[in-house]
Amino acid sequence: MVKSLLFVTSAIGALALSAPALHAADANAAAAGSGTTIGELVVTAQRREENLQDTPVAVSAFSAASLSAKRLDGGQNLLLQIPNTNYSRSNFGGYNLKIRGIGSDVVGSGLSGTAGVSINENELPVTAAHFQDTDFFDVDRVEVVRGPQGTLYGRNATGGAVDIITTKPSSTFGGFGSIQYGNFNAVRATGAVNIPLGDAFALRVAGFRYFQDGFGENTYLNRRVDGRDLGAIRGTLSFKLNDKFNAYLLFEHFSEDDNRNRVGKQLCYKDNGPASVGGVAVTAGYAAFLSQGCQPGSLYGDGAYGTVNSNATLGGFLANVSGLSNGTDLFGNHPMQDHNLHNIESAIQPLYRAQQDLVDLHMAYNITDNLTLTSITGFNRETNATAEDYNRLVPVTPFQPVGTSDFGPIPLLLFPNGVVHDPQTGTSNKLTSFDYSSGQSKEYTEELRLASSFTGKFNFLVGGFYSELTAPRNSGTNYYVESNSLTGYSLVQNFAGLPAITIDPNYPPTGEGHNYYDSRTGGGFLKSYAGFGEVYYQFTPQVKLTLGGRYTTDQLYNLQYPISLLAPGGGFPDQVCPTSSPNVIKTCLNPQRLTQRAFTGRANLEWTPTLSFTDKTLIYATYARGYKGGGFNTACQPAFGATDCGFSPTFAPEYIDSYELGLKNTLLGGALTLNLDGFYYDYSGYQISRIISESSVNENINAKIYGVEFESVYSPIRNLTFNATVGFLHSAIGSGQSSVDSLNLSQGNPAYTLVKDTRPGNLAYNCLAPTVNVAGYIAGSYPAIGLSTQCGLGVTAGQVQYGIPQDLSGNRLPNTPEFTVSAGAQYVFQLPDDWKATLRGDYYWQDDSYARIYNAENDKLHSYHVVNATLTFSNVGEGVDLQLFVKNAFNAQPITATYVTDPTSGLFTNVFTLDPRTYGAQLTKRF
Repeated sequence: MVKSLLFVTSAIGALALSAPALHAADANAAAAGSGTTIGELVVTAQRREENLQDTPVAVSAFSAASLSAKRLDGGQNLLLQIPNTNYSRSNFGGYNLKIRGIGSDVVGSGLSGTAGVSINENELPVTAAHFQDTDFFDVDRVEVVRGPQGTLYGRNATGGAVDIITTKPSSTFGGFGSIQYGNFNAVRATGAVNIPLGDAFALRVAGFRYFQDGFGENTYLNRRVDGRDLGAIRGTLSFKLNDKFNAYLLFEHFSEDDNRNRVGKQLCYKDNGPASVGGVAVTAGYAAFLSQGCQPGSLYGDGAYGTVNSNATLGGFLANVSGLSNGTDLFGNHPMQDHNLHNIESAIQPLYRAQQDLVDLHMAYNITDNLTLTSITGFNRETNATAEDYNRLVPVTPFQPVGTSDFGPIPLLLFPNGVVHDPQTGTSNKLTSFDYSSGQSKEYTEELRLASSFTGKFNFLVGGFYSELTAPRNSGTNYYVESNSLTGYSLVQNFAGLPAITIDPNYPPTGEGHNYYDSRTGGGFLKSYAGFGEVYYQFTPQVKLTLGGRYTTDQLYNLQYPISLLAPGGGFPDQVCPTSSPNVIKTCLNPQRLTQRAFTGRANLEWTPTLSFTDKTLIYATYARGYKGGGFNTACQPAFGATDCGFSPTFAPEYIDSYELGLKNTLLGGALTLNLDGFYYDYSGYQISRIISESSVNENINAKIYGVEFESVYSPIRNLTFNATVGFLHSAIGSGQSSVDSLNLSQGNPAYTLVKDTRPGNLAYNCLAPTVNVAGYIAGSYPAIGLSTQCGLGVTAGQVQYGIPQDLSGNRLPNTPEFTVSAGAQYVFQLPDDWKATLRGDYYWQDDSYARIYNAENDKLHSYHVVNATLTFSNVGEGVDLQLFVKNAFNAQPITATYVTDPTSGLFTNVFTLDPRTYGAQLTKRF
C-alpha cells in the first residue's frame, strides 16, 4: 500500500509539472488544429448531443482518430485509458468489464446473470454481444459512461454503459481501405465505402477480416494455439424523406472460427494428501481419500505450475473404482509446466466459434421544431460453440493394463491393455477429459422516446422500453464435461448388469447420454418492460436540475434440466414437471418463474459558474439508484440420500445508491482540461458465484465502494499534447458477511480434516470430518475409508461439516485495484510535401488486486503495466496513412483473473492474461 501511494503520488506530481492529460477530448484534433486549443468532442451520453466538457456525468469518449492513434482496437483495450476500469476474459467464453468495481461476477442459469456494464451499439442495448472478440471498425466514436445508469441506459447498468457509435452514411461518395501486417503473421484488412443514392438515400458498407497465428503453443501436439480467424461486415442504409423524418437501417454480421483459448493455463499446487492425521500415519491407500487435488498457494510461485492429484478428481476416483487405476496419481510423474501462460498441453486443439447477426432500425420524427419522437428497434441473434482439453494437461501415467476393481474381472474384458474407447474423447489408454459448450439466443428490443428542445427553462424526455431475450428449448446453453473414465465406469456398470447408464455415441454430444456432465438450459425467456423519463429545469443560465426515474418489470422463465451424471437411463426429459420443486433429481423439466420490479433514477444538479481563472467550469452533484436483476442458479445433483443441494434455486437482485460530485474545467484558452470526480456507493446484494455440488451458486452480499478519478488533456504548444488519468478505488465487504471457500474448507482449523465423500452417487464431493474420527478410521477403530463409508461415518449428528464459513468483513471486491494510472504524449512533426509524422506513446499501470472475495494468498493478483507506441506518417492531400505500432511493448504477461473449479475437478485454478507483445505496420488509403 505504501509503495502504491508513493508511486501514484510521484506520478501525479510528474504529470502536474508537465501538465499531462486525458483522452477526454480528441488529442489528434489538438495536434492537427491551429494554436494549442484542444478539439471538442460531441457525445450523446445523455441521449442528446452535448460537448463532452458540458456533460454533467463521468464519461470518457474516444473519436475514431483517437482509437487509431492509441491502438484501442476493441473493448478489451478500453481499460488502458479509463480510470477505475478493469477487464478480463471469463471462464465460459465471455468477459468481465468492470467500472468502479462493478461488472459481472455471477454465473446464472438460462438467461439470468447479465453483466453490470451495458453494451450498446448506436444506443441499442445488446445483451449477447461479442464485445470481447470483435474490433472497433468504422466507428465514429466510443463512449463509456461511469456509474449506475438508472434512467436512460436500460436494465442492469449498475456499473455503467458503453456505447459504440458507428459511422453513418453521408451524401458524399468516398471510403477507405486499410491493410495491416504484424508479428504472429497477423493480417488485418479493413475498409468502408460510402455511396449516395439520390437526395434521400445513402448506403455505407464496412467490414474487417483478421487472421493471426497462435499466441501460444500446444506442446503435446506441437501446434500453435490461441490464433484468430474472424471478421464482420456492416451495411447501413440511411434515408431522409423530408425535413421532419430521418432514419437508418443497419445490419451487421460477425463470425469467428479458430483455435482461440477460451481459458488460459491451469495452475495447481499439488495436494498429495496429509502424511499423518491426528498423529496417525497415512498410508498410500488412504491418501487418495484425503486429498482435494490442489492446495492454496500464491499464483506466482514455481509450485503453482504443478498438476492436480487425479485421485482427488471424479475422473481419477472412477478410474480407481473401475480398475483402470490402482490409486496412483495419473499426473504424478508429470514435469512442472512452463511459465508461459499462453502455452498449454492439450490432447486436442481448442475450438472457438461464434456468430452474431444484428439489425438496428433507428427512426426520428420532428413533430414540431421542439419535439422529436425517436424509435429504436433491434434484433440480435447469437450462436457460439467452444471445446478444449478440460485440464490442458496430458497424464504421464497410463491406465494399468490389468487391474482389480469393485466389479471383479469385468474391466479386463472391456479395456484390454487399459485402452478405453470413448465416443466423445476418442480412444486412449490415458485419462482424457474435454469440455464442450454451445449456446443460442435471440433478442428483440424496442425503445420509443419523446424529447423536447424548448428555448425556455423547462425540457423533458419520456419513453418506454421493451426487450425479450429467448433461448431455444434443448439448445439454449449447453456445457459438457466429458471423460473416458466416466464412460469407462458406465461401461463397467452396464456390463455388470446394474441399472444401465446410457452412453451417447455422438460428438459433439447431444445431451441424451449420462456418461458426461451436462448443464443445459433452454426454452426460457427474459422479458423486461420499463417506462422512463427525465425533466430538466434551468433555474438560471448557470444552474440546471435534472430529475429522472425508471420503473422496470423483469419477468424470467426457465426450464431447468436436471443434472443426471451417471444416473441410470438416458435421454433428456421433454415433459415439464407438474409442480416446481427445486434442485431435486427428476425425469422432467423443472419450470422456474421469477418476477422482479424496481424503481431507479437520478437527481443531478449542475452549476456553470463564471470564474476568473478558468475559461469554463462545470460542477455537478448526482444521486443515482441502480438495479441489476436476480435470477436462477444452475442446476445441481444432490448428494446421496439428499432431496436438494442445500441452496436456494434463485438469487436476489443487487442495488446501488450512488453519490457523486464532479468538476470539469477548461483553462488556458482551451489548451487544458482538468476533470475531477469523487463517488460513494452503498452496494447491497452484490452477486457473486461459487461452485457447490457442480453448480454455480450465486450469493448476495453487501459492500461499500468509494473513489476519486482525475482526467486531463493539455496542449502546451502547437502539435504537442499530453493526456493522463488517475483512479483511486476503495472497496470493502460489509460486516457480518461470510462465505465458504471451497479451496480452504477447514479455514486452518486442526479439529477438522478434509475427506472425500465416496458413497455411491456422491461423485467425490469434499467435506470435513472431525480429525479424531478420521484418525480412528485410519487406525482401524472405525471401518476403513472406502466405497462403503460415508463422509463422517461414526460422527454424531451436526459434526460433519461441508465447509467452515470465512468472515469476509472488510475484504476487497474482486478485480478492484486501488490505483489505476494512464499517461500519454503525442507530438506532430511537420514534414515536406504536405506530410506529417505523429509520434505517440501511452503508459498504463494497475495496482495489486484480488481475484476472489476471500482475499487469500492464492487470490492475490500482482500489479502490472502496459506500454503502447505508434508512429504515423500522413498525407492529407493524398489520403494516405502509414502507421508503425507496438502494443504491450515490454510483453507483460499478468494474471488478470482466475476461476477456481469444482471440488470434483480437483480445485485447480484457470487463469487469464493479456495478449503478448504485438507489432506491425498498417497502410491506409482514403478516397
